[in-house]
Amino acid sequence: MKKNELIAIILFCLATAGTVFGIFAIERYREARLYTLKLLARAPLNGNWYPKNFKLSYGKEAKLLIRNIETVSHGFALPDFNIAVKEIKAGEVIVVKFTPDKKGAFPFFCTIWCSDEHLQMRGEITVE
Repeated sequence: MKKNELIAIILFCLATAGTVFGIFAIERYREARLYTLKLLARAPLNGNWYPKNFKLSYGKEAKLLIRNIETVSHGFALPDFNIAVKEIKAGEVIVVKFTPDKKGAFPFFCTIWCSDEHLQMRGEITVE
């Protein structure tokens, strides 16, 4: 292999890896600045909501990025704040915005039958 070919291959690999790394870094930075929390929807056998419990600040607008990483649909309900998302299809991402106006611990759960363990698909938001 000639020296020029080797240099070209190395530069190509660095450019490809740099591009992929850059995309993930920018996405992570963007999500951290734009959203209060990234919530993953997974069936209970695959890990349930992640994170299952989290804290929000009283009186400060919250932007929840909810990503369904399953092959089935899920729903999202936070009844104490009158929030309900009818359906989050497989692979879909939605954003829920609200301002917590009560302090305490509040349950959230999936509203679409997603598996035999559907009733276990719950979590809790603590507002302080």
